[in-house]
Amino acid sequence: MLVLLQGVYGKRVADHLRAKAPQEWGISTWIVPAISEPIVDEPEAYLPPEEMAADLILHLAETPQAAQLLPAVTQKSGARAVIVAIDNSAWLPPGLRRQLQRELELLGVTVVFAEPLCSLDTETVGYGDSLAHYANADISQFARHFGKPVLDVQLDREGNIAGVQVLRGSPCGSTEYTAGLVLGLAAEKAVPASGLMCLSYPCYASMKFTHTERGIDTIMHNSGRIFNEGMARALKSAAKK
Repeated sequence: MLVLLQGVYGKRVADHLRAKAPQEWGISTWIVPAISEPIVDEPEAYLPPEEMAADLILHLAETPQAAQLLPAVTQKSGARAVIVAIDNSAWLPPGLRRQLQRELELLGVTVVFAEPLCSLDTETVGYGDSLAHYANADISQFARHFGKPVLDVQLDREGNIAGVQVLRGSPCGSTEYTAGLVLGLAAEKAVPASGLMCLSYPCYASMKFTHTERGIDTIMHNSGRIFNEGMARALKSAAKK
């Protein structure tokens, strides 16, 4: 896997992946250079001279100019799948997203746009009105380990959270962080309290308001909802036990 970085957001994700990924995974990073020109006419000029082979690309760079390099990066690396994190809509405006979709599909590359990144599942990506299906073995393999939180919760006799095992966590590490905060919390208060705790990691998703099927909303609010849904499923299973 080749991870494209530009700031502290991407570095934190890459560090967490290295700490939690299966040992057989190979994870390399490339810091995308700052690009001043709004339209990148010669993307190859910005690529490093050394080899950059990969099966999967995880795009965590934070500018539209960096995203314009993706077709050239996939060709140079030989990757057949791309995950583009969109935790801020300014990183990839809708028009550029459609352009990249067309260009990468013409190259035979599967691309998913994870808005937010923790919305990734083994067959779907996105949340609410942005939910989309995909079919790609490499992306699904990544999503079996990192994506929408999957938890195993244990309750004590009083109905408080006595233990949390993270079966699948967000790529940024917020799931493990929150799992440590909810211990001792009453089950009936865990939703939505745990979702708010998750955002205090801090969540780097944007607080910019946009129009969605629920009205005015933000990507950060969706990150909290995704964690709350994972906690709710885990609590329902724990109650049955």
